[in-house]
Amino acid sequence: MLITRDAEYQFFSIGTKTYKCYCVTYKDKAVLIDTGASVDRSTIESNLEKDFIFDIDAIIVTHSHGDSAGNAEYFSMLYNCPVYCVKTSIELVKHGVSRLPPKDHPYMKKVGSAASLMLKLPSFIPYEGCQNVQPLTKDVVEELLGKDAQLLMTPGHTEDSISIAIRDVALIGDCAQFKRRVLAPIFVDNESQMAASWESLIRLKCKYYLSGHGRPWNADDWLNQKEYKDEVDEDAVDFEEETPDTKEPDSKEDESKS
Repeated sequence: MLITRDAEYQFFSIGTKTYKCYCVTYKDKAVLIDTGASVDRSTIESNLEKDFIFDIDAIIVTHSHGDSAGNAEYFSMLYNCPVYCVKTSIELVKHGVSRLPPKDHPYMKKVGSAASLMLKLPSFIPYEGCQNVQPLTKDVVEELLGKDAQLLMTPGHTEDSISIAIRDVALIGDCAQFKRRVLAPIFVDNESQMAASWESLIRLKCKYYLSGHGRPWNADDWLNQKEYKDEVDEDAVDFEEETPDTKEPDSKEDESKS
């Protein structure tokens, strides 16, 4: 589904209600930003076809969790294209490994009994490893998406989290999510890094923030609420809404609600 266009850029949502991923077209190129969870593979492929996207030139993975890189190998093989991620992600993506946080991790203690449920989500379960993985750099991003595209290091959810900003659009992986308001992701590896990443993203003042969960939002949605550190305690984890949902919305109205 087309979200917005800006001159030579088009931004499509091609994921599902629960696990979002995107395709950015620029001139004659099409780039996947994240690949969704493996349970959603057929839906993502169908959504690409519905938007008349039949070839992919490259895949960018925003971090190494299974809901971001879960289909990297499949789509890399299907479209014969490389997968790019930051150097610290390469071995993890090659082996389909999501690093499990230790039981004594401060955030695991914060969410209490919900921690055992968190570790069963596609974010943390093993996925199919991808062999055609290459380092993601600023030059690669500019080659694929033009000089208006910026590679941003946005750690916090994970050490290897990145975002891609293109004019008034920021594709931010799992740096945040929108469910009635901007919330922290379901897991935060480093809360001070997460707060700094939020500040960097807010300063972009984008019209569209596209994340791995929830609907798009804009800078005003972020600026009109408390900062990150005041949000995390009460809303960091919403497992009921994170339950995998591989079904397509029944109508355009349903899609708008997602």
